[in-house]
Amino acid sequence: MPFPRVATGLTAAIACLVLAAGLGAQSSATVGLPPATEIVARHVEAIGGAEAYASIASIHARGTFSVPAQSIVAAFELYAARPNRSLTRVTVPGVGRIENGYDGTHGWTLSPISGPELLGGRQLTELAEEAWFDAVLHGPRHIREMETLEETVFDGRRAWKLRVVFPSGREQLEYFDLATGLQIGAESTRTTPQGMIPTVSILRDYEPFGSLLQATTFVQRALGFEQVVRITTCEYNTVDPASFDLPAEIAALVRQ
Repeated sequence: MPFPRVATGLTAAIACLVLAAGLGAQSSATVGLPPATEIVARHVEAIGGAEAYASIASIHARGTFSVPAQSIVAAFELYAARPNRSLTRVTVPGVGRIENGYDGTHGWTLSPISGPELLGGRQLTELAEEAWFDAVLHGPRHIREMETLEETVFDGRRAWKLRVVFPSGREQLEYFDLATGLQIGAESTRTTPQGMIPTVSILRDYEPFGSLLQATTFVQRALGFEQVVRITTCEYNTVDPASFDLPAEIAALVRQ
């Protein structure tokens, strides 16, 4: 499952070899550290394996979105589908529904506070890269380069720290738990209407849904605030393609 984008998507030796053939280019890693391809392959195996992941064409997750410091709790939904479509909805009591979507071409936000907006420039590029359903596999279509930087501590756990470069040139640091192999977070700079914002994303509480493990707690920290998404249900291969149709307000902007 991709990171939910609010205001924004799995080691045995044979599995490593099979996955490495399709993974993004890897630069020379520091001597003694495991290759980034091996670390990613272990994560893929830990969540259920590449074959199980390939059997999934769409994901529909439900849960809650909260901003603890402001006592905000809202309903949350995420839709994602191959090859690169995504939609998140947050319904805030007393405010209304906030949407962020990408249909493979257009990216948008829709809010009762700020109204409809078509995304462009770096915001659109980030959203498009994050919408790739198979981004978790770190394949060459989604990753330009990656390398293992060091062993460190992230969210209280020993972790491998990877530097990942996307096709646009955007960079992200990713963290993988030494004990489980699972990805437990990332650090990046997000483009927002307020400018470039350093952001920390944390993945916790992996649970099985069907043949795959999914993180069920997503914590995002930026500008001193913390947003938390908790997933309670996750369904595969049930998403109607029409879910990604442009809302009428956004379609009107496209026609202009």
